[in-house]
Amino acid sequence: MAAGLRDPATAGDPHSVTARPVRVGAGLALLYMLVALVTNHLSSHPVLPLFDGFAPPTPYAWVNPPPERAGDNVVPGPTEREFPLGPDGSQSSNASTDDAQAIVGLDAGSVPANPPDTAIRVRLVPIDVGTLGPLPPGLRPVSNAYQVGLSYLPSQMPITRLARKGTMAMTAADAGERLLYSPDGQGWQETASSPFGQDHGVFTDLQAAGWFVVATSASASSPESNWPAGGRVVLLVVLGLVPVLGAFLVLRRPSPVPIAPPASRRAASPARSKAKKRKKRRR
Repeated sequence: MAAGLRDPATAGDPHSVTARPVRVGAGLALLYMLVALVTNHLSSHPVLPLFDGFAPPTPYAWVNPPPERAGDNVVPGPTEREFPLGPDGSQSSNASTDDAQAIVGLDAGSVPANPPDTAIRVRLVPIDVGTLGPLPPGLRPVSNAYQVGLSYLPSQMPITRLARKGTMAMTAADAGERLLYSPDGQGWQETASSPFGQDHGVFTDLQAAGWFVVATSASASSPESNWPAGGRVVLLVVLGLVPVLGAFLVLRRPSPVPIAPPASRRAASPARSKAKKRKKRRR
């Protein structure tokens, strides 16, 4: 076959060269959507596989880690934040631990004025739940306990109750549907809460200083049945590469090869041109 000529079987179809990459790209995109749905079904919270990134979430920092986390656990420490106190009381403010596992939010006027004090201190202390009073029957902790301490400055007088509700938010190592509160760290009571974020977050109204912990009634899953963190990373990498590969194949598809006219048509072309010239002369 002459160079530059295509097979007659495909000469009449300008899309034959590009059809295969398009089909492959479409198939990979369909595969991505299928795996995304499966991931959402297996995960304990809603996920967006492509936009979750390729890095796993930061491991939960335990005061007293479970055996499987003893090797890489980072023990959290206490956090203190100070905020000004005016004639109308406290300003709207947030106090968060360095790892964002516990966040206290105060509204304007949550803490009333207390002359001559000029500021308030918010203290967040992570505590091993096992050192406090037992949780209600059928519940197990999935987070540290956090003690919320509030005091005036410079008098250091404790603030036992807020004049206006604030917010207490916590993350956990696993999904928990209960947020428990204790005024003394011994007896626990469930407080109305709502989920937030992607790290098993739970938040509730903050009305007084005390202890908080996220708990669940679900039994602990075995290492074999639990979805491993490493498996999630691999899955996210695959999910990220699938649409990229599909787009690459589509964009890199070869341009249609120019179709050269058959040799017989090329040979007949000069003769037709001469015939046209004779007709013009006769006229």
